[in-house]
Amino acid sequence: MSGAGRARRRLAAPAGALLLGALASALGCPGPPEVPVAPSGRPAGAGVLPACKGSGCSQAGALLAAARAFSDVRHDYLLDTSSAMVPGRGLSRSAAGAFSPVGLACAQPKAATLAPAAAGATAAAGATAPTGATAATGATAAAGATAPTGATVAAGATASVAAQGGPAPGQGERAIDFRYVGIAVDSVLVGADVDLPAYFSAGGTLDRRRLRLVAMALVADEDPQFFDPTESVVPAPGGGCACGRATHFIGAVKRGAMVAYETDVTAGEAHGTAIGLFKARIEAGDRRVTMTSVGELAIEGVEGAPVAGAKGGGQAFGALRLEVKKAVPLAYAIYPVADVCRFSLAEPEITPLPVDLGVVPYGATGTAQALITNRAQVDVRVTHGERTVFVPAHGSAELTFSWTPEGATAGCERQTRRDTFVVQPKDSASPVVPRERAVVVPLQVTTGMPTFSKHEPVATETGRSPDYGRASVGWTCPAGYVVEQCEPQLSSCLSSTGSCNAEGYRLTAEATADGRGCAFRCTGPSSSIWGDHGCAYTATMVCRLGCK
Repeated sequence: MSGAGRARRRLAAPAGALLLGALASALGCPGPPEVPVAPSGRPAGAGVLPACKGSGCSQAGALLAAARAFSDVRHDYLLDTSSAMVPGRGLSRSAAGAFSPVGLACAQPKAATLAPAAAGATAAAGATAPTGATAATGATAAAGATAPTGATVAAGATASVAAQGGPAPGQGERAIDFRYVGIAVDSVLVGADVDLPAYFSAGGTLDRRRLRLVAMALVADEDPQFFDPTESVVPAPGGGCACGRATHFIGAVKRGAMVAYETDVTAGEAHGTAIGLFKARIEAGDRRVTMTSVGELAIEGVEGAPVAGAKGGGQAFGALRLEVKKAVPLAYAIYPVADVCRFSLAEPEITPLPVDLGVVPYGATGTAQALITNRAQVDVRVTHGERTVFVPAHGSAELTFSWTPEGATAGCERQTRRDTFVVQPKDSASPVVPRERAVVVPLQVTTGMPTFSKHEPVATETGRSPDYGRASVGWTCPAGYVVEQCEPQLSSCLSSTGSCNAEGYRLTAEATADGRGCAFRCTGPSSSIWGDHGCAYTATMVCRLGCK
């Protein structure tokens, strides 16, 4: 990490790592268990951590802390690396957030080809045509129109800030639509934390669950999948539609990579929160905690460096960077059944999620773009602040989000906040339900004080043979900063002119080889019989924020 002053850790799939095909069982039967569950046996290739005290578990502890930044991220996915789930199959969600399969197909993939656009059709500013739509000769895209659906959009598009921008995929990397660090119970992503007793008292019959701390990333969909209702979807009393007892249905398979720390929990051990249980087992060196990898995921920025004034007691975490080196089938999206109702105003999809503005110093304004995909069957109006964008049914448009972080931490600090935009039907007379949606967008930024400076007087004693070692000092920038200036000021030496670069005196100030600090050095003459010598100056170091 350039100038960050923190160790960089990378987690990648070991050569013998298993693609966890048993993370979730196939959703083919309507009965219990309530949550799709992996077999009780541990998958081959899952390495057991030695006493859980080494670097592997220190990384697990860092991921536990990093999960706080993802508490606002929606996680409507089921883990299943075996691709055993059937898109369109219905699911019933319990009050505790657990899913169980139902014996109905509630949705089916929409036909790929849509009707061509009329001659002379004009695309709204910032919007794209739906997948498969063909513009007739003479169609004109207004200024600001984005590339057609299928173009890859970099996760965390480059932030426009005075200092550094947001992360963009490097050579060999995959654009990421979804990043997540948090807890999963069996195959269900449940959030940054969850009360464990609810998963044993919500009507399920299991007395053992697989608890996971996951870091995962899903790569961008080049051809988003949309769904139509099946004949099992019927009008519901009071409006809307229903598909038996299903509340949701399984969407398209998503590809990506994941690193997971796993442990089994019995009903008798299910007390308190998942985060609390993980912390206790990691601190105790519990050998039941294992690490597995799916695909190939590289993780950087998981180690926190002690920083005075950091929120939460002394550690400030920099940007958590996830790089998908090898993508495999990893999860399935989950959508409400209401999304396929004829007059439903389905909630749009947002990519990437969360929206990362990159490195933005306190007081600077960072911006980043996100792609909004309209999953409704009607054209919509998207209002964000003072800007309004019209998005066709199953089309997409870009929105720009901005943020000026504030704080007083001398180090890399991760901040999160929520932004909101409103979705309404373009035709105000359209009988959609609901009439409008307020969509919450989680934003993340890595921030800190723009600069850190240090000034200190340095001097030898005055005498015939002064100790010039007292005038040689070395300083290091705080974690997350790189040196910008090393300069001796107000220098005064006992030469005839007062210069510290004459008559045997030499005063230097240089940046260290790693660029993270300054080395000041003053040397001069000595005598054993007569004359006084000495060196004095004010050492000045200026560091700038250099989080990766």
